[in-house]
Amino acid sequence: MAMLSACGENPKGAAETEKPAVEAEHTDGEHGHEDGGEGAESAILSDEAAREGGVEVGTAGPGQIDQTVDIAGRVEIAPEGKGEVRAWYPGRIMSLNAQLGQQVSKGQVLARVESSESLQTYSIPAGISGTIVEKNANVGDIAVERAIYVIASPNTLQAAFYLFPRGAETIRAGQAVSIKTLSGKVITARVSSLLPAVDPRTQTITAIVKLPTSAAMDLRPGMAIEGQFVTAQSPANIVVPTDALQTFEGRQVVFVKTGTTYNPRAVQLGRQSTLSAEIIDGLQPGETYVTKGAFLIRADIEKSGAEHEH
Repeated sequence: MAMLSACGENPKGAAETEKPAVEAEHTDGEHGHEDGGEGAESAILSDEAAREGGVEVGTAGPGQIDQTVDIAGRVEIAPEGKGEVRAWYPGRIMSLNAQLGQQVSKGQVLARVESSESLQTYSIPAGISGTIVEKNANVGDIAVERAIYVIASPNTLQAAFYLFPRGAETIRAGQAVSIKTLSGKVITARVSSLLPAVDPRTQTITAIVKLPTSAAMDLRPGMAIEGQFVTAQSPANIVVPTDALQTFEGRQVVFVKTGTTYNPRAVQLGRQSTLSAEIIDGLQPGETYVTKGAFLIRADIEKSGAEHEH
């Protein structure tokens, strides 16, 4: 056993040497596994290794459960994220320097126009940085009122949600909104305003939600989305983030931390929202559990179980 521990070997079938090997790994800051009872396993992970792996823990305790309503909407470019390139004086377009879909920078010269009055040629720069989404003229055309180009910044997004008048009674500026992307990521934002007029075609009121710049990584203008609006909150004795919940051996569990050991604990859920869930049974106040990175602990235990089966 001294030789195995020194060499770090753990040959298959050597059940008697498995736990000493795990303890040696723990001493070195690595991780291992042990039998958690009733067929379940637990993971052993040093605090340093847990931090490096992105695992975070918290203390079980009271919190607020959101009462929410789901509302359909659409992603669009915010007004401040659009810019039009227009002729300053009526005249003939002498040159165009950008194509549809091209990325341009603020101040970049996009067109040259010859004034019909002075016959002097002047340059027209881009007012913002972004992508050319409209090109409405060609060389030789007379530029008068219509924009030559339209530029849009893909990082300046907002969401428009459509509320029927009765549902709009519960929506206010400043309320929190959660939007789940196709990849499962949750984007949080707040209602910035409700437009005062009712759309005569749909009989809906529009709620505008300004989206963070990072939303451009997952959302595109024109994309249909669904937002979960927080309309009220109610207290609960134990509340955990939804990231803490995992399905393990067919049960909803959280991973409870004792020392450097992480054990799956079956829990009974109560009220739930996109970001949090009430725990009715299975987790006691004051216990330490994994709040972030629980899927890593689950995957580690499942991988170990598969290796043991072989």
